[in-house]
Amino acid sequence: MKARCLVCHDPAQAEQHPDWQQRDVAGQPRRTLCLNSPYVAKVLWPWMTHAAGDPACDALEFEISAEAGEPCWCDACALHLKEAGLDLNDPAVRKRFALDSVARFRKETAAYAEAVRPGLKVRFT
Repeated sequence: MKARCLVCHDPAQAEQHPDWQQRDVAGQPRRTLCLNSPYVAKVLWPWMTHAAGDPACDALEFEISAEAGEPCWCDACALHLKEAGLDLNDPAVRKRFALDSVARFRKETAAYAEAVRPGLKVRFT
């Protein structure tokens, strides 16, 4: 059995935690949650721990929203950019940061899955 998760699309979490939503350049919320917000640690990793605990589960599949790779202007992204000494106002920097955030999410999620249940297959689409 494969457990599947649609990453960044969680209307209930978005309503409960508007500060976790991605923001456009005007600061307006998008439909998706930001990978740099507490969403990953507080929602996705606990879900993964639960799913991996099911002996019938032989794989985890994460479908990452295409919007996750789009530049985000939320407070969490701004803080990460500032801490890295990157230019918050450079669109190319924002785009690269967004793509790097998706890559980091994949790497950290695969490592977390391995720690939770060694050998569990993890797939990203």
